Amino acid sequence: MLQLDNRAFSTICLNTGNDQNQDEEHESGMFAVHLPPRINQGAVATDQYHHNETIWRVILDVISLIILLVITIISHYVAKPFTRGFFCSDASIQYPYKGNTIPTYAAVILSIGLPILWMWITEFCKRAYFNWYPEQAFITRLELCGNRVAYISPFVRNLYMLTVIFFFGYLSTWVLTEIAKNFVGELRPHFRAVCQPTYNCSAVTSLNQFNTYLQYGIDFTCQNTDDAAVREARRSFFSGHASAIFYGLVWLIMYIHVSWSWRHLGILGHLFQIGIAILAFYIGYSRISDYQHHWQDVLAGGILGSFIAFFTFKFILNWRHYSLQFLPYTVSSLPRTPPIYQRRNIDYAQMKII
Repeated sequence: MLQLDNRAFSTICLNTGNDQNQDEEHESGMFAVHLPPRINQGAVATDQYHHNETIWRVILDVISLIILLVITIISHYVAKPFTRGFFCSDASIQYPYKGNTIPTYAAVILSIGLPILWMWITEFCKRAYFNWYPEQAFITRLELCGNRVAYISPFVRNLYMLTVIFFFGYLSTWVLTEIAKNFVGELRPHFRAVCQPTYNCSAVTSLNQFNTYLQYGIDFTCQNTDDAAVREARRSFFSGHASAIFYGLVWLIMYIHVSWSWRHLGILGHLFQIGIAILAFYIGYSRISDYQHHWQDVLAGGILGSFIAFFTFKFILNWRHYSLQFLPYTVSSLPRTPPIYQRRNIDYAQMKII
């Protein structure tokens, strides 16, 4: 087996464009990019490694995220959920009220903070790794206002794409979750304990009354004066904890599958994936044992979060364009050509056979 120097080159690139001057060299901190010499290998090879983008892309991305965030806030705090009644015979809403094993703030930290922190640390490690090996830079030419142009390093491009697409999927998950909660209005397992209805089901002796549907405002009202708690007790389907956690952790599992495939890591990446999956299922199970959700609420939330994570990672981030290496990279949709490396004189006599 021959021991050769590894050759790595940078990551995620934008849509094609090759009208920049490739003989310049721009240096400004993390935005520094060394432009390779012009090579005459046709449009495919050039388009594969050098790309254009406009500042409007960034502005529209930010506006889109703000719109999703506003819809989420309105749905969660302002929108009125469907007012559903209940049956005295319905044992699924007669459980006592318990606190959350995993508080909401902890679920948010785990579903957002853990994936973002993991991805950023990995990207910083990739940046340090690239500094030790020859690389072919993907050049991102960002067109600003007027004729101003900035050349963005692949490192910054990676962090931007990973973060923006992650938050797009996360906020989309929350929007769908909040819409379902308000439209369905399913009662939580502890609804009667929170609502404290004026109708006394324990005093009912007739089987017909026991199975009669009780309408809110006509047959009963809630004695609990905490309107926010009563409102939240009507928003069981589907589980927001499950949808958010499964989105964030399933995304992270797929990211590890792509970025932690360096052969020297062995099964370490898969070990992390199993641990992350166990954490997601544990949080989902806790929502049932805490009497916060019915099992079908957790199942639906987990399926939704997993689906959106898969959809955004596969079709928006376009993970199939990654190379199965420890340092993955992305190319355009044009036919692939071998990477353009700098010429090096290799002394084959110095190679070690192991």
